Amino acid sequence: MPSKLDDKELESLTVNGIGEVTPGMKLEHPLFGLGEVEAIFEFIKSGENTIRMNFEKHGSKALVPEYANLTIPKEKKASFFGKLFKR
Repeated sequence: MPSKLDDKELESLTVNGIGEVTPGMKLEHPLFGLGEVEAIFEFIKSGENTIRMNFEKHGSKALVPEYANLTIPKEKKASFFGKLFKR
């Protein structure tokens, strides 16, 4: 009998407002900032999903996608000097 914390790792997950989320994808959180998806899990007993992300300034966090307000980061336009020096 599975326990409450038994889970299985998923290859991808469809998240409202974002679409298909996969490990390695960059996403943005309103409090933690820019982060990379490390893994996606589904808890066997409840069927709930979590996304484990590693944030640049806040480390690894497990987030419930329905409440996390994750977004796809907007591309920053390169400045003249950024284009010139390819930064």
